[in-house]
Amino acid sequence: MSYPPRRPTTKDKDRISLSASKDRGRVAPTMDDSSLPLTPASAGYYFSNLKPRTIHEAGRNITIKDMNWSPPGTRVACALSDKLVRVWNPDKPEVRNSTELKGHTMPPCAVVWNPTHSDLLASCSPDGTVRFWDYRIKASLGVVATGGENIALAWHPSGETVVVATRDDKLYIITTATKTISNMHSLPTSVHSVMFSNNGETLLLSTVEGTVLFYSFPDLKPIHSIEAHASAALCMELDQRGVHLAVGGSDAVVGIWDTNEWICTRMLRGMDAPVKSVGFSFDGQFICAGSDEKDSHDIQIVHVDSGDVVHTYHTPHPVTNVKWHPHRYTLAYSGDPSGMRIILQSNDMLK
Repeated sequence: MSYPPRRPTTKDKDRISLSASKDRGRVAPTMDDSSLPLTPASAGYYFSNLKPRTIHEAGRNITIKDMNWSPPGTRVACALSDKLVRVWNPDKPEVRNSTELKGHTMPPCAVVWNPTHSDLLASCSPDGTVRFWDYRIKASLGVVATGGENIALAWHPSGETVVVATRDDKLYIITTATKTISNMHSLPTSVHSVMFSNNGETLLLSTVEGTVLFYSFPDLKPIHSIEAHASAALCMELDQRGVHLAVGGSDAVVGIWDTNEWICTRMLRGMDAPVKSVGFSFDGQFICAGSDEKDSHDIQIVHVDSGDVVHTYHTPHPVTNVKWHPHRYTLAYSGDPSGMRIILQSNDMLK
């Protein structure tokens, strides 16, 4: 059944809670001096002293379709154009120390980690499958066929459910314990990305029409929508506090939304091309974005509350993905032909 986007009401706002529940079984973070909160005044100096570490793909010209940090931030999983999922240890950047996960017959388009288990992950591909992995044993734990061209994937904070969206406007709910489809839902429009609220009570979908749709979960009832962009809403991210939602669009703009009042508090217009990736730092203070267009270079670190650019990392190539470390001011990005790069303190160890 299709539900058209509609404007929010006071009742809608009261029904949406995006912050994390205290009883969720997420992997506990580890904090150290490199994760102490920065002030806007000190941020420029701090970020200017970070250095990039290149994670080489052994001289191969491989495109990274998607990438994500594991919950404790000790591994990075990449969905690659050569049909592989590769898991990296950032402290050992040689390809021989990485883990190859094979099985997809077409390049995977999304990879996500189990929020409650630091060794388990899932990937989806246009080949019509969702594959579950334990990277320690370099093997698939199960394959689920959706029968459609998969385009987006999200893992519920409880670890019990995965959702996958397909090109033909279907949403599949997969039970992770049995690796089976428990429900299928027809969407009112095509989507580009899906994600759960931090507490798992709401599912968010960014659409080709520029709206973000909100559904209660698991009953998938429409409860809210926002008109995020005049054209397609390509990507989105919720900060870990649940305070702000960032939505990147094909209009080269990132909108930052207050999740209490559901108003757009700031528009970031520093991009020159459609925004394909957006991310908040672990404390929600800073944001950056990326695009795969050839004329889109550099990474601007922006202070969320003021909108000020505190530092710019100059890159000679488009930045296709940007992903902040879950507990540190460390940033991974893709787009450089040599491989993934991680910006961090020069002697920092992430284990």
